Amino acid sequence: MQSPQVRHGLQVLGTLLVILFFGLALYSQLPQILKYNWVLDPAYLGLGVLLLILRGPVVVYGWYSTLRVLGHPLPFLKCIRIGYHSALARYLPGQMWYAVSRVYLAEKEGVPRVITAVSIFVETAMLVVGAALVTAIGVTIQLVLPVNAGGLSSTLDLLLGRNSAVWLATVGVLLTLLLIAVVLQPRLIFTALNWALSKLGRQPVDVQLSRRNMLRLLWPFALNWVHYGVMSFVLTAALYPTLDWSHLPAVIGLFTAAWLVGFLTVIVPQGFVVREGLVFTFLTTLIGVPAPVATAAAVLSRGWTMLSEALWALISTRFK
Repeated sequence: MQSPQVRHGLQVLGTLLVILFFGLALYSQLPQILKYNWVLDPAYLGLGVLLLILRGPVVVYGWYSTLRVLGHPLPFLKCIRIGYHSALARYLPGQMWYAVSRVYLAEKEGVPRVITAVSIFVETAMLVVGAALVTAIGVTIQLVLPVNAGGLSSTLDLLLGRNSAVWLATVGVLLTLLLIAVVLQPRLIFTALNWALSKLGRQPVDVQLSRRNMLRLLWPFALNWVHYGVMSFVLTAALYPTLDWSHLPAVIGLFTAAWLVGFLTVIVPQGFVVREGLVFTFLTTLIGVPAPVATAAAVLSRGWTMLSEALWALISTRFK
């Protein structure tokens, strides 16, 4: 694993295997998809388009806030342009090009390289913490809602045993408190950053953020995931109009959890297929969405995100 060639080979092999098995699973679902009586709800679809357009500023606001906290603010429109133009580099082979691109573009606007690098690290950490927080809160809210008497709680009890939903709700509350406690300990984040830099033979950074600053950064990243979850719910409802709004907290939490697991699966770039597989499993098993709809919703969710990135990369070319 010390060899870059070996790591790259394993990454390629892992990606190919995942795509192969996903393709086989999709092929097995194809007859059901073709014969399914599809009903596309135009109201939900229109709301999905609106949320896609609004997603552009929401995604970038966290990084914009991070630069402000670090003392090197940029105008918001420039942050949108840099953020989306660098995001396109994620689709190149390798995992570092978007960071290199962002450092380069921000440096042209006067932001020191080390500040941009630190902002990317903080952004990544807050994205992970924010995703875990929204997942925990969303699923916990769903479990304690009275409407769950015959819904998610009963499904979990059937799958995992009696009172499992109560235990999971308790775990969700404890996880929420733990994540907030982590955010209130910013030294942990920068200790991890300097440890990683030492392993790379780089000098440690002398940057610290206060607890107040970390709390100020938490809400835009949490908002990002709430927006992503609501958009995913609307897209699923566009394909399956009978999906009740009472399932909104669960769908927000489950889609966010799928992104988080896919992101942490570092051997597969962008969590490709891992996220889709988890979304399919969550929707069919826990929410009761038909398999063809769950398959289409999982693919559409990723496609909608990519469309938003392409759209805002194009729009932001006008931002100077």
